[in-house]
Amino acid sequence: MKNLRNVMLLFAASAAMIACQNNGKTAANAAGNDSAATDTVAVDSFVYEGEIPGADASSVYTLKLANDSTDGFALHIQSSKAQAKPEDYTGKKVVETKKVDGKDVTVYKFALGKDTTYFKVVNDSTLRMVNDQAEEAASKLSYDLKLKK
Repeated sequence: MKNLRNVMLLFAASAAMIACQNNGKTAANAAGNDSAATDTVAVDSFVYEGEIPGADASSVYTLKLANDSTDGFALHIQSSKAQAKPEDYTGKKVVETKKVDGKDVTVYKFALGKDTTYFKVVNDSTLRMVNDQAEEAASKLSYDLKLKK
């Protein structure tokens, strides 16, 4: 009876070890890929897009915001000028609260090289480009980025 119990225990332990091998999960790591180093901005993100007017040409902004604790962002700017090269920026989004006309407004701050760009959270699906005081442009042109994904 004792031998049968030992055989059953050995069988259960072997089955548990086989079930925990995780072959599919470690194959990528065995090839030298670091699963922790994946770009979460590209994989799991909210994507906003819109055409922002400029002095001599408009530009299409594509903004990806990471949907995790990293607060990462990736911004792609494509000018409508024929010879203009696209600009790409990445970094960490800074969330600020500013007072505008006596109301608290949530603003996202993005460091773009030497410049800084600000977007006010209008609602769940719209971000609006504003100045550093969270003030909107005086013109009636659209400075909105709309949620795509």
